[in-house]
Amino acid sequence: MTRRKQGGPGGGAPAEPRKADLLVQHGVVLTMDGERRVFRDGAVAVAGGVILEVGPAARLQAAYRAARVIDARGGVVQPGFVDSHVHLSHHLDRGMIPDVWPESREHEHWLPYWRALTPRDAYLSALLACLEMLRNGTTTFSDMSGRHAVETRVRAVREVGLRGAVTEICWDLPPHPSVGIGGTRACVRALERIVDAYPRKPGSLVWGAVNFSGMGRATDKLIVAAKALARSRGLTMAMHQSFGRRDVAAFGQRGARSAIAHLHDLGVLGPDLALVHMIHVDAREAELLRRTGTHVIHCPGASVRTGMGASRHGRFPEMLRRGINVALGSDSGNYSDFLDVGRQAYLAATVHREAKGEMPTISAHQALEMATRNGARALGLGDEIGSLEPGKRADLVIHGRGRPEWHPMGDVVNTLVYSAQSVGVDTCIVEGRVVLEGGRSTLVDEEEILARVDRAAHRLYRRMGWTTPSPWPVT
Repeated sequence: MTRRKQGGPGGGAPAEPRKADLLVQHGVVLTMDGERRVFRDGAVAVAGGVILEVGPAARLQAAYRAARVIDARGGVVQPGFVDSHVHLSHHLDRGMIPDVWPESREHEHWLPYWRALTPRDAYLSALLACLEMLRNGTTTFSDMSGRHAVETRVRAVREVGLRGAVTEICWDLPPHPSVGIGGTRACVRALERIVDAYPRKPGSLVWGAVNFSGMGRATDKLIVAAKALARSRGLTMAMHQSFGRRDVAAFGQRGARSAIAHLHDLGVLGPDLALVHMIHVDAREAELLRRTGTHVIHCPGASVRTGMGASRHGRFPEMLRRGINVALGSDSGNYSDFLDVGRQAYLAATVHREAKGEMPTISAHQALEMATRNGARALGLGDEIGSLEPGKRADLVIHGRGRPEWHPMGDVVNTLVYSAQSVGVDTCIVEGRVVLEGGRSTLVDEEEILARVDRAAHRLYRRMGWTTPSPWPVT
């Protein structure tokens, strides 16, 4: 990428060009707007953290005098990826659970990790997760079930410069008393503190969320109270749902017709609810989701990593065809092992056709919508982010063309989803501020952070008494 200061408009400019803070020019601009327009030689003008105009580069160069110009040099310019489901507190245990363990044994590692994690560890875990998302072109995320006070994650998000929703662990049926926070009332009080301390406002970079575990770890009383809280604050609530057979069966034990029917009877389904995973869903449940406008967060990487059956049992292509809003999430460092929405989009576009023997089930174009527009809607931010349009927040990503994966570039969306994904992310802009440039953070010292993360992780494993068993001899 080449950058230069702009001294004035070029030839043919109007007498009084408009002022802008930033002009990104000469990029293949994927607007993801209502018409899904693509400008082969496009530009984006930004001022005050908001997009002023998107269109042909020649026109915008003449119309704006920008304090700074970024020449994309033919690279793809897109809305920032939206990671609709992550766990910032789990990044220090990435790759530590043995491959040979079934998913049912995950708690043998998770519980000691959760107990031994200090507030300092939680901060470094969040810092690592945010840096990884930034490097992979994610500009907005939604965190779930964070360990320790929410301030540990707020600090990390602000330092890296992302936009995101943060929360704390919340369950009134904890898997172990040592990681509980109290009964239903205590959980609701904790959520109230978070959303009031960090309110969600237009253009917010960090805000408190009503996100909690679900997965049979929340009573009906907590689910209903949390939804009422989210509604009162104008937030979208998110919870895990129908990931495995066990959490689906838990609703049957309560006498429910089905998990989603039970949530419908509780009155919590609707456009201000996002359900995460949703692997084991039948056709009747999908119809309830459609009728109520409930969002679904598909985490293909987490499922294929642990064999939970998203491609074999999941109805994600069918849900998209029904008009259900399906977004993408990366989940956690101890499930999918990576926070990369570009790779999640590739998986979403491919694993279902492999399992069903159909072409296509989810197209590359649909997968990119899931990674941008759909994610914005699922977080309640559809009017603010997810596309490059005038009046929306200036969150955008520039891919450099210097990677072989970008050549030759026929259909730009096919190339992005199937070939390039996030490997060529060069520049990330959040709220009009350049937070990644030349593939490096502009706000934090990456090498210093990684060194601190490694030291903290090794100390944490020692406190846990943990050594990951290896089938190969390690000397």
